[in-house]
Amino acid sequence: MSVAPPDGGRSRIMIYGPKSDGTYVAEFKTAEGEALAISVPAGETRVLKYFQERMPYGLFVPDIDAGLGHA
Repeated sequence: MSVAPPDGGRSRIMIYGPKSDGTYVAEFKTAEGEALAISVPAGETRVLKYFQERMPYGLFVPDIDAGLGHA
């Protein structure tokens, strides 16, 4: 199970699970605190397990300079 470290005001992606029913939750959180969480059914978690093993503390997402023309 992943444990979210303090985000220090950075955007991040976390994968939580497995929960007692075998589901996982993928959470996307912006540095401003907006969040989207997606519950993934137990039979559809293979990809999440793969990434969770490789990033147990989540993935911090750097901001791209607005001057580069990216959204």
